[in-house]
Amino acid sequence: MQHLLDRLVTTLEQGQSPVLCAIVRNLGSAPRTSGTRMLVLADGTTLGSVGGGAVEGACQAKARELLHGAAAFAVLNFEMNAASAAEAGMICGGSVSILLQRVDPETLTLLRTMRSDYLQGKRPMLLTLLPQGDLPPRLVLLGSEGNDEVPADLRTEILRKNRRAPFIALHQGREVFVEPLVHPGRVHLAGAGHVALATARIAAFVGFEVVVMDDRQEFANSERYPEASRVRVLDSFTDCIKDLGPDDYVIIVTRGHIHDREVLAQALRTDAGYIGMIGSRRKRAAVYDSLRQDGFTDADLARVHCPIGLAIGADTPEELALSIMAELVQVRAGKNG
Repeated sequence: MQHLLDRLVTTLEQGQSPVLCAIVRNLGSAPRTSGTRMLVLADGTTLGSVGGGAVEGACQAKARELLHGAAAFAVLNFEMNAASAAEAGMICGGSVSILLQRVDPETLTLLRTMRSDYLQGKRPMLLTLLPQGDLPPRLVLLGSEGNDEVPADLRTEILRKNRRAPFIALHQGREVFVEPLVHPGRVHLAGAGHVALATARIAAFVGFEVVVMDDRQEFANSERYPEASRVRVLDSFTDCIKDLGPDDYVIIVTRGHIHDREVLAQALRTDAGYIGMIGSRRKRAAVYDSLRQDGFTDADLARVHCPIGLAIGADTPEELALSIMAELVQVRAGKNG
């Protein structure tokens, strides 16, 4: 949803009512998962995708009906076994339920608030009360301040689940599609050498924001890191990491143990969602012993991924970057144990 939010707000500000499509259920090897969205504008322009092929074509056709007809919403269900998927030119089978709803300008205030909260890192959630009987779907914002129209018991249930991925909750017999709008994650690369260079490219490719820092300007510069949102040239690695939250991922790949140890100590004093340090188990033992002498506990050190990355037998900088980013994607998806 966050990828479509700006265009959705702009379209509503222009007085137009686009159709918003969302996969609200998926089973099996469907081509896209729950929470995937597509926006269909009045001129037929589409943004996003709900899977391509016959499924997407049917959604576009239904969206055109909603744009120009009296009905404001529809639910399309698709069952794709291996044979029918192949016939439709698709690799995947499975089943999906897709909600299409015309979004009218009176929703603009809600969406503006949601966008503002998201940009401020407040982790808002978009709730869609799914159609039930004569009740049409309705969008509701679960904001961070608690001053919304979400019932207290539903709010408690949603926050208890603490999920990054969309899910369906049940409230008073009605299904509610819950869509957390969380930041895709910000990767902080401490060190700008060969491993960092390869890691930055893959990180940006899979949707992370990238920040690079090093005390060597010949390594840390925008020409070398065009995909980075920020490149920091440091006087030293002292006091370079602070005020991080759960959407921040620290990757420590400096040129030396002393710098790695310095950055790791700073990262452990933050609420970073991921902290990883490159190096062997021998290096890890030496760094950890040094940090224990400074008062860090075993519980603190248990937060660190070291050796960094998934164990795929990586050797080259590019392979190491792949293993690191595979681990970060795993953590971001909540699949790390």
